[in-house]
Amino acid sequence: AGTRLAGTGRRMRKDRGAAVVEGLAGQHRVVSLMTAEAVTELNLKVGDEVVCAVKATSVVVEVPSRAYSQTT
Repeated sequence: AGTRLAGTGRRMRKDRGAAVVEGLAGQHRVVSLMTAEAVTELNLKVGDEVVCAVKATSVVVEVPSRAYSQTT
């Protein structure tokens, strides 16, 4: 389902209900917002091997004027 990127768990911040999990897959930084319960159940730790699954429901937001000015 979607694109799967193998990488390493780089950073995890968890509170009572939500968690932000950052993975590094090659040169790609992938960030996921998930439940704190899911992080606990998966026993995720920084440095663990992870697979980041990217589905079509994800949205990337860009600011075109900034994107173009960085390439010129």
